[in-house]
Formats: sequence, structure tokens, C-alpha cells
Amino acid sequence: MTTNESRFERWRRTAEAAAAAAGETRARVIRDLAAALAVLVRRARIPLLVVGLLPLTPALVLALEGLAVGGDGGLFFLALALAGAAPGLWVLWRRRRLMRAVDSVDELAGELAEAYDVAGAWARAGDALHQVRSAGPGLRGAGRAARGVWAGVQLTRDLFDRFSDLPRVAPFLPVSLQFTGYLCLVSVVATVVLVALAVAGFGVVLVA
Repeated sequence: MTTNESRFERWRRTAEAAAAAAGETRARVIRDLAAALAVLVRRARIPLLVVGLLPLTPALVLALEGLAVGGDGGLFFLALALAGAAPGLWVLWRRRRLMRAVDSVDELAGELAEAYDVAGAWARAGDALHQVRSAGPGLRGAGRAARGVWAGVQLTRDLFDRFSDLPRVAPFLPVSLQFTGYLCLVSVVATVVLVALAVAGFGVVLVA
């Protein structure tokens, strides 16, 4: 083997070693990011459960009052109960979706790696991990941390469509998280309205 060939082999081995080290670093950062997201979702699962269940009890009471009233009035009560319960049921469905997204950290890490690779955002993975780890508790902290996953990523329509096809990444898209937050607010408002309607409906039942 000539000197030039020997030097070329050393350079090749050095480049391969550097590439392998970079790949291991990427894989470690993404796995840590997936694990941190899993922790945040598990912290938020009880608040989401509570918010989702809030309107269901007054909705059930209103539905029972509708059955007691009967007729067109009863159907109206049932329709109000169903409409009021819908936000809570939707919150519970989205909670289940988030829980399923993190039930396998390895699979979530694989989809995150694919998303970051497609978006060309590997340089921001470390920043995203820091934001997730430093987020506060509760729903607000979980939402802020998950949004930090996409800091510096320009979510074009094409990327959004591609990420939406990744079942474990899709729940963490900013639009999806914002919608979940709005649903939580609507669920709380629906609870207040349903309680008021249930109290008024009790009077209607007594009169009927």
C-alpha cells in the first residue's frame, strides 16, 4: 500500500468515525427528547382527564331531566346535553391520542427523527430538548414544551401534511396543541352552562 493510499484510508476511517459519532449524538438527543415529551404528557394526563369529565355529569343530569319531561321539550334537553358533552368527549379523545403517541418512546423517537430529518432541523434538536426539560408543570407547561419541539422549524404546507401522516408526531403539531387547548377552555365553559341549564331544568321537571 502506498503512502497516499494509507493516508486516504486514515482519512476515510476518520470521516466514518465522525459520521458514526454524529449519528449516535443525534439518536441520543432525539431519544431524550421523546422521553421528555412522554414525561410531560404523563403529567398532563390527569388535568386533561378532569377537564374532559367536567361537563359529562351535568350533561347526564340534563339528559335525565329531558327523559323525565318527554315530548319536544325533552328532545330539546337531550340535544343540549349532547352538545354540552361534546367538548369534554373530544378532550378525552385527544388525551387518549397523546397517551398513545408516547406509549412507545422508541417509536416516538423514530418518528421525531424522521420529522427532523425531513425539516432539516437537526441543529435545533438540542434547543428543543432544553425547552422541553425546562417547561413548567401542568397543561400550560406541556403545551409550551411541545411547541418548543418545533422552534426554528418552518412548517410549510408540505411539511405539515407529511408530519400529519406520522401518528405519534401529529398530536404535537402546534395547530393540534392549540386546538386541544381551545377544547379544554370550551369544555370548562360548557360545564358552567350545563350546570345552569340543569338547575333550570330541575324546575321544569317539578312543574311538569
